[in-house]
Amino acid sequence: MDKNKYANTVISTRVRLARNINNLPFPRRLQGQEEIYSVLLKGVKESCDALYKNQYRFYQMDKIDDADSLSLVERHLISKNLQNSQYGAAFITEGEDISIMVNEEDHLRIQSIVKGFNLETAFNKAAEIDKELKNHLDIAYDEKLGYLTACPTNLGSAMRASVMMFLPALSMTNMIETVILRYQDEGITIRGIYGEGSKAEGYIYQISNQAAISLSEKEILKRVGNAVENLINAEEIARNNLKAARGIDLQNDIMISYGILKYCCKISSQEMMQDLALVKLGVNLGYLKLDMNKLNDMLVLSQPGMLCYISKQKLDARGRDIERAKFIKNYLE
Repeated sequence: MDKNKYANTVISTRVRLARNINNLPFPRRLQGQEEIYSVLLKGVKESCDALYKNQYRFYQMDKIDDADSLSLVERHLISKNLQNSQYGAAFITEGEDISIMVNEEDHLRIQSIVKGFNLETAFNKAAEIDKELKNHLDIAYDEKLGYLTACPTNLGSAMRASVMMFLPALSMTNMIETVILRYQDEGITIRGIYGEGSKAEGYIYQISNQAAISLSEKEILKRVGNAVENLINAEEIARNNLKAARGIDLQNDIMISYGILKYCCKISSQEMMQDLALVKLGVNLGYLKLDMNKLNDMLVLSQPGMLCYISKQKLDARGRDIERAKFIKNYLE
């Protein structure tokens, strides 16, 4: 398949492993800080020291600034559930390709995130730190059930492979709901930008395996990979059909959105997501010549938490809208 098809449709790839510690209650039943620091944090720190030396950062959720924790959610380095966890923590490598969430739904959730479509690389990175963690922690594993997890659907390999995809044409032609239903029957789930319960803002979806029970890591990677390949082809066909059907009207809408992003004085996050989605579609269809990777980065960097984080200011909604417009203008120059 043409590499441009991947670049125009796939944003990033993530592999997540859920792990728990023998004889330690699941996070929802944990009581007292001593259990966390004496067992979990010590083991994770030793593992990170061994693999990453001092090239990682540690965040304790009950001590981190709200804007900083929100920026981690927006970069998909932690979940919203962890953000609000009293006993939660995170270890994140300097390159932000590995994130270890402590006391989310499970004791440990290892995340490997890479740009583009590369399931194998993401899996290998996650497997490397998983192996090191087993040298320092007593991981709960059953010969019949596999890795023991807080949610029964994660039993077995306890792995979720997910790919972030930009699917504007399938969405705009109202084909996405049919696609979602079809893949549910094949053990694949299609969710919004921040996973379960979130909306597909900017026509961005997460494609992942529904469950890990009875499936090996290799089988999960193959299943998700095949779904992504098929979706890339379906999206390309839908884009060509959309271009043929709407022609100059579609091009006009795209150029208006580009003008808004380039010349606005203030813009909300929702407006930015909508206009940026059309601009990215314009790049895909050849109407605009912009760097798609740069546009994907702009999407993340102009989110509310990131704007506060980058500007080092506590901005209200209006202040963020003004700052976002300035940031986008500079980014598009």
